Amino acid sequence: MDSKDHTATLSFELHSSGRLLRRNFDRRARDHGLSRSRWQVLWHLARDEGIKQAELADRLDVAPISLTRQLDNLEQEGLVARRRDEQDRRCFRVYLTEAAQPALAILRELAQEVREQAFDGLSEQEVMQLQQLLTRVRQNLGSEEK
Repeated sequence: MDSKDHTATLSFELHSSGRLLRRNFDRRARDHGLSRSRWQVLWHLARDEGIKQAELADRLDVAPISLTRQLDNLEQEGLVARRRDEQDRRCFRVYLTEAAQPALAILRELAQEVREQAFDGLSEQEVMQLQQLLTRVRQNLGSEEK
């Protein structure tokens, strides 16, 4: 197999692995009443609480109106709160509420289960090497985004 075949196969494996990671996590989250759109919003907020609503839509790669509807629902459930940005009154920043903590605890547990399944049989060194290589791939692809 030549190098072009290897890179084509690798591209397919990356895509399939990402899809299976999401499906596996989705299935587990659905058992707890958490749809992908809900858990992704909560997950991103847990990592970057207080992010501008427009930036969150960009990170989630969704239309701002779609995110607005999702945030409306999460806000009605008491899981998130939107506050006006003090520097730019046209923008809202999004925060988790204390009521979101049980859902985040479940998400963290599910993520750990999925990671354990995904990396079963890999040494710690192999996992670190894979992380470093995928970071480089992401950086290479992300350079066009700037």
